[in-house]
Formats: sequence, structure tokens, C-alpha cells
Amino acid sequence: MNENTSSIYKHSMKLERRTASLYVQNTGCQQCAPGCGWGPGVRDHFLLHYVVRGKGVYECRDRRYELKVGDVFLVYPGASIRYAADELDPWEYVWVGFRGLDAEKCMEQTDFTPEKPVMQGGEELHSLMEAVYNSYGTSAWEGLEMTARLYSLLAYLVRTSQRRGQEGGGAPDCAQMAAEYIVNHYEEPITVEGLAAYASVSHSSLYRRFVKRFQISPKRFLLEYRIEKACALLTDSGCSIQEISNSVGFEDPFYFSRAFKDVKGVSPRQYAAMHRGKEEPEK
Repeated sequence: MNENTSSIYKHSMKLERRTASLYVQNTGCQQCAPGCGWGPGVRDHFLLHYVVRGKGVYECRDRRYELKVGDVFLVYPGASIRYAADELDPWEYVWVGFRGLDAEKCMEQTDFTPEKPVMQGGEELHSLMEAVYNSYGTSAWEGLEMTARLYSLLAYLVRTSQRRGQEGGGAPDCAQMAAEYIVNHYEEPITVEGLAAYASVSHSSLYRRFVKRFQISPKRFLLEYRIEKACALLTDSGCSIQEISNSVGFEDPFYFSRAFKDVKGVSPRQYAAMHRGKEEPEK
């Protein structure tokens, strides 16, 4: 089947930005002709539809859903689907197609699942999808605004999800929180006590959960992560040892050198020479 457009339609430029964390692939609003739709076939991105008026059907995973005003259905990448407008009361819907490295992770935190790709929406969800559609444009600022609206849309779906808080009694994963903080702030002064306060747990509780999750202490995780970032700079940049030391969170370059040798077995200078094809003896 082919989709017929009777009035309003917008489509974002389809660019293969595969390294982006999240972006709008296409967006539109369509009043369908009776019986017209799409499929069977597959999409290569997530595609969210909100039924504004009328009726239609959505078929996915050998199930058929009869949809009406306020219903929302999600198309998963690679899933064989078909959808079509009702013959007597054809639907109008707004859609947002999106993809990116974080798209799947975001959708896993919503009430949508491959087994349950349909849910009842509401005016706030409708407005958020319309906001993505209305921010369409070809200028740089419009692209940024459209992406921002997409984040707001997905944040709403995650915030209102009934899944939220079901795992672990709603308690956040303090080990994951601490590890993510280290990864994002490794160049700043960090203490285990500060990490525990950030995760709202005691020092001993963070240590115990961190070791259980990562098989390493928070302090050692921080040290080894900083050293790995230093290795990249030693290999790919012309920075001095002091510059690299400061860049990865060590205030004392001599302590940095000792810590580096403890982790890698060689000094920073030896490591740089080895990975540039010139091994340099320790002085």
C-alpha cells in the first residue's frame, strides 16, 4: 500500500548521522484517505504515531490492533508491520521517526515493548509530538530545536512510565551512578566520599555495591579510567606529561607517573615511545 497525503506533510532531511546519540529522522502530520496505509514492511528506525482523529488498524507480531483517537503506536526497527486507515472513518495522525545510539535505551525505559507497542496517549503527549513536528526546518537552529523537542518527548514517556521504580523497589543503582559520574567528571577532583554523597548512600554501601557490580573498587576504577584517558593522550597528542597529568585529574605529575607505572608497568614516557614505535629506556 502507499500512503496518500491529503493536506499537511513535513519530512526532515534523511541524513545518515549514525554516531549521533538521538535525532529526528522524519516527522509529519497526515490525513489519510479511506483504507490507505503502509506495509507490510519494515522500518530502519523507531516511528511513533499519535491518532489525532478517526480510526485505523496496526498489525505487528501477528497481532492486530484497532486504534482510535488518542491511541499511540510504536514501530520498532526491523519489525514487520502494516497499518491502514479505516474505510469509513479514516484516521489522521502525527508521527515522529527517530534513531541514534541512545534511542533503544530510551525506549526500554518507557511503557512500550515489542509485545505491547500500543498505548493510550493524552493531550500532553500529543502536544509534545506536535512540538517536534512544528519545529521542523532546514536551518541549524531549527535542527537543534527539533532535537531538543525530541528529548522532551522521550523524557515524558520515561517519566510517566509505569516501569519506573519497579526494579529494585525504585532505588537507583548507586554503583552505576558513581561509575557514570567518574566517566563524565574524571578530570575533576573526585573522592569516594563525594561519590557516595552524590549517590545518596554510605561509603561502605557504595564500596560493596560497586565491587559487586564492577569487580573493582570505586577508587581503583577512577584510577584506571584516568590512566586509560592518559594513554590516549600519550599516543595521539603532543602534550607534555604535566599537561596530560592535569587533563586527566592528577594535580601532581610525579604522582601521575608513579600511578601510571603501577597500572601499565611502564612510565608515561616509555608508553608514549612504545606506541609511537620508539621505545625509550627509563632514566
